[in-house]
Amino acid sequence: MKPILLGVNIDHVATLRNARGTKYPDPVHAAEIAERAGADGITIHLRETVVISLTAMFVF
Repeated sequence: MKPILLGVNIDHVATLRNARGTKYPDPVHAAEIAERAGADGITIHLRETVVISLTAMFVF
């Protein structure tokens, strides 16, 4: 039997921050907490504008 792995999706942390119009809660900080607590994987879905910005910064 394979071990059960814990994956944490922090999309809702970013949604809450955007709804509040503040810089908190910080999704990166939430990911760090999840990792220290034993999460095996972190998932976050980037908005299209972020993906375009990141793509422009790097040459693939």
